[in-house]
Amino acid sequence: MAKKLLDAANYDTDKAANSHYLRNYEEYFQLLPDQEIKLLELGVYKGGSLLLWRDFFTRGVIVGLDLNPVDLPDESGRIRLYQGQQQDTGLLDRIGKENAPEGFDIIIDDCSHIGELTRISFWHLFDNHLKPGGIYVIEDWGTGYWDSYFDGVKLNYRPNLEFSPLLFRIRSTLAHLQRSAPLLNGVLRPVKRLFNRRQFHSHDSGLVGFVKELVDECGMADISLPGKGTPPYRPSKFREMRILPGQVFIVKV
Repeated sequence: MAKKLLDAANYDTDKAANSHYLRNYEEYFQLLPDQEIKLLELGVYKGGSLLLWRDFFTRGVIVGLDLNPVDLPDESGRIRLYQGQQQDTGLLDRIGKENAPEGFDIIIDDCSHIGELTRISFWHLFDNHLKPGGIYVIEDWGTGYWDSYFDGVKLNYRPNLEFSPLLFRIRSTLAHLQRSAPLLNGVLRPVKRLFNRRQFHSHDSGLVGFVKELVDECGMADISLPGKGTPPYRPSKFREMRILPGQVFIVKV
């Protein structure tokens, strides 16, 4: 079966200007166009993207939330609109109950692009209103690099590529002692942490910072591994996390 293509040229949505976004969506959604999926999009502007999803998912229910009222003609009756804030968890619960009591198949966040607000709606919707195997997409995460954006900070870091044999030897010795003399870990652990801290200067502002928090969830099985990590052990809630220019795709276990 030929892959169905997404063409946003005739829809009033900024997704038309980001053709690589559409190609990534095609890859993840290729088995779903004819399924009775439930899709929720946060941040829909004038609603053009909802019409795009309605026409792509021919049997799908398409739900949109925006801070501003949206007047969108829809002869299919498959588009449902809500007005409100993405961090309003009570409203998110009502949207889920009224439209997808068994969970959404797809959730797309194209809303505020503000880290703290995205974090609230992500975890509430991911844990409570996304089906197992469902896909959660965060768009435009690069706003965290923009000094002019609400919670963005300009990135000025330049990597130091000089190698210090002495520092490397010290860190190697500390790691060896941790393994060979576990009773000394109470002293060795903070010393090794001191030598390893700031080894990599990582940008953590705005939505960039939240995406990097999600990387920790992706690594939760290693973070909580008995004997090496911090128990109690639990596997990640993510089956897959894929970071792409402008988009993050997360598939729920």
